[in-house]
Amino acid sequence: MITLYQFTISQFCEKARWAIDHKGLIYQTENLLPGTHRKTALKVSPSTQLPILRHGLQHIQGSGKIIDYLDEQYQTRLLTPEDPKQRQNALELEHRLDKDIGLHLRRFFYAHMLQDSRQLRRLITHYGPWYSNNFYRLMLPMIKRNLVKEMKLNALEAERSRLIINNMLQQLDKKLENREYLIGDTFTRVDLTAAALLSPICQPDNHPYHCEFLSLPKELADFQNKLRDRPFFHWVQGIYQKHRWEVKPSDRYNP
Repeated sequence: MITLYQFTISQFCEKARWAIDHKGLIYQTENLLPGTHRKTALKVSPSTQLPILRHGLQHIQGSGKIIDYLDEQYQTRLLTPEDPKQRQNALELEHRLDKDIGLHLRRFFYAHMLQDSRQLRRLITHYGPWYSNNFYRLMLPMIKRNLVKEMKLNALEAERSRLIINNMLQQLDKKLENREYLIGDTFTRVDLTAAALLSPICQPDNHPYHCEFLSLPKELADFQNKLRDRPFFHWVQGIYQKHRWEVKPSDRYNP
């Protein structure tokens, strides 16, 4: 049985989760909470980074490495292009997306979400363990301090992240001109990566943990509204609609 240790709201965990779903595998999730996840993560891996995939005695940490592992173990519905040049291009673009969208959107998003403790608590505890709400009512001030320290959540860094995000989004818009997919003519890991990492701001309906209750702070809402008519925004919605639930439950198998 495959187990995925995850934060439900993490776009990097969504990236790994989507890859498993794409393969049509039966798996279970361990939904952890930021802060308390450290003890569990260190039992199975050398660091506290999530996601972590456990498969038998194997523990694979990080969304990109999880996709590598899944493609090595399950040759059907490959996410990595087989053509060497396309493979190299996909991995290079995926790395840039992880860095320039994943890390910086996370920083920009949380820098503004910190302003509303109630919404932040609801977001972090979404589909979390049974004790989530009570725990975070007590521990949220400490968790916020840790988030500020670990992610460098300050106005200067948030603005720098916004500029990096905008630059990458301009490049995505250009790449998507008259194209359905970012690399080649089929859905690959780079399409999955871009859509998953942009899901917090695009909020696609097909996201498995869609936060329909979430009310974004004004700065994030304004940022989102300015992006709604951009090509990449419509593309993310379309990729989720077409590819997020391709495999029917009856077609899944237990590895």
